[in-house]
Amino acid sequence: MTSRLKDILASWAAGRNVLLYGPPATGKTRLISELFQALNKPPEDSRGILLDPSETETPFSRPEQEITIPQPVKVVWTTFHQSFGYEDFALGLRPEITADGTRLQPWAGVFLDAALELADPKSNYKSVVIFIDEINRGNAARIFGEFMTFLDFDYREGGRVALPLPLRQLTYKNGQSEKIYRPGGKEAEVPTNFKFPKDIYIVSTMNSVDRAAVPIDSALARRFDRIEMRPNLNVLAQHWGLDENAIPKSIEAVRETLNPFVTGYLLLDRLNVAIASDLGPEFELGHGLLTSLQANRTTSGGEIKPVEESEAWYSLAATWDDVIFPQLEDRYSGRPEQLLELLRVDTPPPTGDYAWRLRTAMHSITSARTLSPVRVSELGTDVIKRSFRWLLG
Repeated sequence: MTSRLKDILASWAAGRNVLLYGPPATGKTRLISELFQALNKPPEDSRGILLDPSETETPFSRPEQEITIPQPVKVVWTTFHQSFGYEDFALGLRPEITADGTRLQPWAGVFLDAALELADPKSNYKSVVIFIDEINRGNAARIFGEFMTFLDFDYREGGRVALPLPLRQLTYKNGQSEKIYRPGGKEAEVPTNFKFPKDIYIVSTMNSVDRAAVPIDSALARRFDRIEMRPNLNVLAQHWGLDENAIPKSIEAVRETLNPFVTGYLLLDRLNVAIASDLGPEFELGHGLLTSLQANRTTSGGEIKPVEESEAWYSLAATWDDVIFPQLEDRYSGRPEQLLELLRVDTPPPTGDYAWRLRTAMHSITSARTLSPVRVSELGTDVIKRSFRWLLG
């Protein structure tokens, strides 16, 4: 994750916003959560060593990772959704009842409020970071509106072609706008040729699989540096304490000896290779789907002990039933034959029961080309082991 944080900071230093994209459970939201914390308390840098002779027990330490945007930083978190609009993000008009009647009062949205914050001489903040989760869940082009121009740092204050902010909804008098309400009970006015401040940075996330989401407009997309978040088997290996060099490349000779963690590691790899081939890499399964499977547990006395192997097999099966298989059903919707092939339904193990089979009618040998409903976690341990090991190919 540290390298990804550096990539984000490098993009900001180059005057670019950041878009993290990839399948669910690849660590996008976790990464921006870590960045959120890092802006307040920078983590250790992986390079460099500090020496403090006064610390006799730990004289050496790592320096803090450099945060390359002006400090202190105001952090704002928002999530786009289908009801989120221009009025929430840029500028909206709300009715206000006064003694003279009802009038529309301007209210600053998230993006405009960030600009007003840095223009406020009483503010202590030197920069603002806006985190946008699920940027493609709303109509992003409509939400940004003409403010899309100011995603480009060249058009901001100090840029190559600094442009005045077009706030046509406002009434101006003597070079100043009418009063703008801000979150937290604050108010602001802006001059006629108000320039958008430079030090406002955006990092956003986008789910590459969500069919219900609105595609990102190309004019909007090119104003972001894209950082792809891929499924990462190394994360699972570290989570379970596996030596990746010891994981077999060929399993035929060792299939019956594979433990649930090596099986889970190889299972995700095999499923993702098949999904990438059938549907494209953007539909792969994220490693986070399997992190609920724990290799160790803490006893009531605080002692850390390995999880019983049978318990781990059932945990893998439950994760399959509740998390992984629903994802597969969604991806292979309308492609039943490909799903049957993925689950090796037509080529079951030569001996013993297998979890996945074709559905048959009662009192008949007729089978349909559809899966028989099954919860793998309700099967016996031997069937669970055999089924997942066989599923590896």
